[in-house]
Parts: sequence; C-alpha cells; structure tokens
Amino acid sequence: MANRANIKGDVLGEGAKGCKPLPLPPDPHPQSLEGLLKGRKVGPLARLSGIPSAGWEGGVGGGQGPQVPGPPPTSQLYLLATVHGDPAGYGRVWRFFEYVRPEVITVEISRFSVRYRQRAGRDWRRRLSGALASLPPDTDKNLAVARLAAQIALPYEYRAARDWGKVQHIPVKLLDTGVVARRHLPRYADQFLTTENLRLLRETGPAGTLEAFVIQEFHRARLALERKLKRIPRPQVAEDGSRERLWAKRLRRLAAKEKRVVHVGGWEHLVPWPDGGGLPHLLADLKPCIMLLDEAEKIYAKEEGRDASFQMYC
Repeated sequence: MANRANIKGDVLGEGAKGCKPLPLPPDPHPQSLEGLLKGRKVGPLARLSGIPSAGWEGGVGGGQGPQVPGPPPTSQLYLLATVHGDPAGYGRVWRFFEYVRPEVITVEISRFSVRYRQRAGRDWRRRLSGALASLPPDTDKNLAVARLAAQIALPYEYRAARDWGKVQHIPVKLLDTGVVARRHLPRYADQFLTTENLRLLRETGPAGTLEAFVIQEFHRARLALERKLKRIPRPQVAEDGSRERLWAKRLRRLAAKEKRVVHVGGWEHLVPWPDGGGLPHLLADLKPCIMLLDEAEKIYAKEEGRDASFQMYC
C-alpha cells in the first residue's frame, strides 16, 4: 500500500485558493427508518432519476460541466471507500466530489439493482411498516432492523453520484453485473421484511446504533489499509474476486482515457487485503488514491473552523 498522506483542507492548487465549496445539499432521501416509513415530498434532486439505458457503458449526464479547480492531480483514479447504509453518506460523498471534481464517476451497483429497487421500493416500505406495527415500539431502534431499513433504500452512493452527474453534466457509470442482485433482492419481500424475521432480528441481533456501527466499520477499514487486519474467510470471497476483476477492467478502460475517475464502493472491495484481494492490488500500476468516506467530513474544515487535515492513501 502506498503512503498515507495528511492533506490540509486548503491544499487545492494555486488556482483554487479562495475557492468556496458548493452548498452541501440535504439528502433528498435520508436513509433512516423514519424517513423510509413517512410520506416524503420529493425535492429537486430527488427528481433526478436518470439510469444508463444499455450496458455499463451507458451514463447519466454527459457533456462539459463547470471548470472549477480541484486538488492537485496526484492521481487519475480515486477510490472512495464507503460503509453501506451510512446515515451521513450522501452528504459525505457530495463533499468528496466537490473537492476532487471527477470527470467520470463509477458506482458499485448494477442497472438491474437500481431498477429493481425503484420498482419494489414502495412495496418494501409498506411491508416494513406493516411488520413493525405488530412488534414492540422500540423495534425500529434495533441495529439489525435499522440496517435492514437502510438496505431497502436506493443506496446513497448511487443517489449522490446520480445527482452530482446531473448537476455537473458528467457521466456516471454503474460497474456491477447484477448477478448478486438478481439472487438477493427478490428475497426481501417474502423473507427479510416479514414480521417473524424482524422479531428474530430484534431478539437476537447485536446491540448498538447504526451510527456506531458505521464508526466501527470505518475503524476496521483503517486497520485494513494499514495492513493490521486480515479478511475473514467467507463463501463469497471467490465471487467477490470475480466481480473485482471485472470492475478493475472497466476502471482501467476509463482511466486510459486520461479522465479523472472516482469510483464509489464498499470499503471491503477497496482495501489491499493480504491474500491479494481488493481493487488496489488489481490497479496497483495506476497508483489509485483511496479515501475512507468519513474523512470527507474534514474537507473544507478550515473554512468551518475545525481541524483542517484529512487522510488520503496514495
């Protein structure tokens, strides 16, 4: 793994001194159980629903966006490592895009997954609401239930990329094939969102909050980046490796066009595992920069009167 860099929030290159960040928009679809179950008014960003029409090469946006200074061009490829379901994820991703100014964005999701979730979302929310109504009032506070609620939402990684692509007129590409989604998503309605399953999650699931879980996951991600954590063996490791090789091939093709590419995906795919797994190993010759998404909180911190340093692994 390359060196960890402590970067000051005002280090944006000579042309960017005094440049102010764009207003950070609120998440139009907050990933909380309360937000999922309440009727929500759709704001301007929530109406942006473009999806590539054919294949992974299709993209949202296109054309030339405003030429706003970004960070020094230390890399053409940035890997933004997320924790799925992070309640603060949308705003954090947006802030990272504001800083890096990508010319192309890729996301760890498939067209199938986006379309399936959009079609099934209302029914999933109805089922979740109905199941919770017959369970004790504190069930929605359970960590496992909160994670399930986050999983049935359209992922913030995709929504932030889609909205940024629309605003800045840049392409957004969805890298995954949909194989995992085709196997997994149909199980939500009849298996995961039932009263019995939610009861079991409440009775046997781990204690804590979703926010605390996200903090713990980013801690694990840091340990992995610093080579202090080994990957836990699991059945899907081989399948993950196949997916990562496909993503690497597609990212390499985009990087060859000399565009500044940002890939947004789960942290477990974006760290260099000792067993050789992870995109950083497959893309080592491109010298990608990796940032954990919670570090994005510190971007532009100096203007906000906070600690102005953040870490990027390059």
